[in-house]
Amino acid sequence: MRKYFLFLLLYCTPVFAQTFTLSGYITDASTGETLIGANVQITGTYQGAATDGNGLFRITGVKPGKHVLKISYMGYTTKEIAVNVETKSLFLKSIGLQPSVVDMQEIEVTAQQSEIADVSIESSHLELKPRIIEKITTSREDVFRAIKYLPGIQGIDPFSPLFSARGSDPGENLVLLDGVTIYNPYHFITGSGLFNLYAIKNIELLVGGFGAEYGGRNSSVLYITTREGNNKTLHGELETTTSHSRFIVDFPLNKNATMMISGRSYYDLVSRFLFSSPSYFFDGNMAVNWKISPRNRLLVRYFGARDKFDYSFARFSSYFSTTFETDLFDDYDLIMNNTWTNQAVTAIWKSVITPQIYFQTQVSGSFFNSSNNTTLDLEYTDEEDDLNIKVYYSTFIKNKIQDISTKSTLNVKLNEYNTLNTGFEFSNYSFENGFKINYIDLGTSKRQPTIKAAFVENKFQLGLLSVRPGVRYSKYKFSEKWYTEPRINGVLYLPYDLKIKAAWGKYLQYIVSINSQEYEISQFLENYYPLKNTKPSASTHYILGFEKPITPSSHLSVDFYYKDLTRLYTYDPTLSVYETQQFSDNLKQGTGKAYGVEILWKGTWRRFSGWLSYGISRSTRSFPHIMNGKSWPYDYDRTHSLKAVCTQQIHPDVGISGTLQIMSGVPRTLERSSYTYYYYDPQTGELATQNTYLADVKNNIRLPFYLRLDLGLQKRIRKGFAAELAEFLGADESFLNVRFGNILFLRRNVWMYVPMEEQKFYAIGSNYFPEFGVGYTIKF
Repeated sequence: MRKYFLFLLLYCTPVFAQTFTLSGYITDASTGETLIGANVQITGTYQGAATDGNGLFRITGVKPGKHVLKISYMGYTTKEIAVNVETKSLFLKSIGLQPSVVDMQEIEVTAQQSEIADVSIESSHLELKPRIIEKITTSREDVFRAIKYLPGIQGIDPFSPLFSARGSDPGENLVLLDGVTIYNPYHFITGSGLFNLYAIKNIELLVGGFGAEYGGRNSSVLYITTREGNNKTLHGELETTTSHSRFIVDFPLNKNATMMISGRSYYDLVSRFLFSSPSYFFDGNMAVNWKISPRNRLLVRYFGARDKFDYSFARFSSYFSTTFETDLFDDYDLIMNNTWTNQAVTAIWKSVITPQIYFQTQVSGSFFNSSNNTTLDLEYTDEEDDLNIKVYYSTFIKNKIQDISTKSTLNVKLNEYNTLNTGFEFSNYSFENGFKINYIDLGTSKRQPTIKAAFVENKFQLGLLSVRPGVRYSKYKFSEKWYTEPRINGVLYLPYDLKIKAAWGKYLQYIVSINSQEYEISQFLENYYPLKNTKPSASTHYILGFEKPITPSSHLSVDFYYKDLTRLYTYDPTLSVYETQQFSDNLKQGTGKAYGVEILWKGTWRRFSGWLSYGISRSTRSFPHIMNGKSWPYDYDRTHSLKAVCTQQIHPDVGISGTLQIMSGVPRTLERSSYTYYYYDPQTGELATQNTYLADVKNNIRLPFYLRLDLGLQKRIRKGFAAELAEFLGADESFLNVRFGNILFLRRNVWMYVPMEEQKFYAIGSNYFPEFGVGYTIKF
């Protein structure tokens, strides 16, 4: 490791004080929002830079004298300004660009700079702008639906917003909102994410091979940035339907401060009154952006959400029983009474100390609390044995998390070819996990770990080669040693605009998610649990990628990846439901592998734009207590995956979009035998029976391939009642959004098989009916 640090320091030695540096912020002239990825070029030279995630650009090695800067950004009018470099550090204040007309052809998947990564060297980096998701009507303006159209990302089942990145468990994905970890950022009622798209500025996803700045997860990083607010005038959007409402307003507090407030709620009046389903959710964001001085900014963010899912099959079926005069469902009930809340607050200080040195520090808190109660109550008569059989099974799972963290980073532009990034983090946690099965309290586990971490990485350029070595050190409270996570990224620039990218790194995870599907009737959430007196789960990433523009308006990339999951943890599903709750005693250690190839083409052709991706992959797991350690296909493994997103502007006021997914089915275990056991029913004081199905091979079948086609339409409203309503409310424009979902519903997508008698199985699908939705949006 000493050699590793000498390698880093060797390229940190140049003295940046001897060079002239030019820096400043690029903003939207109409709103004051900083622009990520704007290009700044010194005309007549090859010198230039792109703005980073803070809207800041820095150009070093500038010759003294007069220069002209050319500033360009997609969707904005190009601007040129004259500057006179007389001092070694010239800092320009905000430079505003005027928005131009944006059409569907300007859709891109990846920008040149980002909030969390240096895209010029980062492997497996994907980005989606909110306005792109808006154009894809079938995404229903949801982040988690949209990212599942990207290569390497798979949903875990048709109804859940959880996702798997390159064959990993959903609990191995780090989700950050303005740098704050969000636990279970999902609304289960609609299968969507917690985040209001109208409040989001940028969405970025590092599918693997990310740098030393980010840790604590084995698989991926999803980073979401909220908007700063409009510093010119009041701006907002409003949408309301019979099932949900949402709004956003942003406005200036004074000439140096802005505020953004947004909210959403779901209530579904039809289900509430027709089927007595009082489920609901709401979420909200608030952001304050204060420009204390040209070089210093303070950002304050708050986010809150609450879900209440109250479902009873008896209440639901009473509608049919009354309408059709049937008692078919009288002896069956499935009750789900689940609530969870999410809150996050953070304060971020951003400072340009000198044009070469950028400093950022933040203090944050993330709070999650869930209470999930599920009951299955079934009674039927076995006519052959004349036996009345009652099945009663109830689970209660509680998960409470408190995460108080601080993080500081220092970014130093040493010279034109050398950039140093370093920082530290500290997190203080509190976890509480409680379980009850059939009203029997199995105890509560409370743990309060801490994690200290520091990182350093240095990007340097040697001719056509750019390399960024880095290392992350971390110390976990329940461990005696400091752990080291070395990582390195590189890119080689070749003729004909061909780039070869590579990444290697080690990753550790101290807080794992408990896969409760073995004993929970329906798994709504990931239940997080801190390890204790055991090594963290670990993985090693190997990535090799190729990128090349095919035409001036299209781009092709190919990624080869291999993930060696050297240490994983799970719970022994062969133990009884009582034994599996003894957390640390029943942790089982295993290994896994995930590897594959991903091909992504994105671009425009005439009025069409979008992307097409294909992936072939494999993901396996191996645990000593399952099949004697033999490897088996993982639950989220899809061998083949073809995804397409296409948009077309058929008229200045009308745009259409379509999404297509064709994927191999996921592995599942098909039980071919069963046994019956008795257990005590505390409600009746009698014995009840439960059938348990068995299989000697884990994931012994694969479901049929998955096929789904969705279409959407977005129309700007020029006349009629909707246009008059927008005018009455003082709105700038209004839109009609129409969604035609699940068009190929006649082709059933099998979700699971239910065993029947005589070795017969009944297939349950997820797309029995087509979907149709209409929304009305106004912007002011």
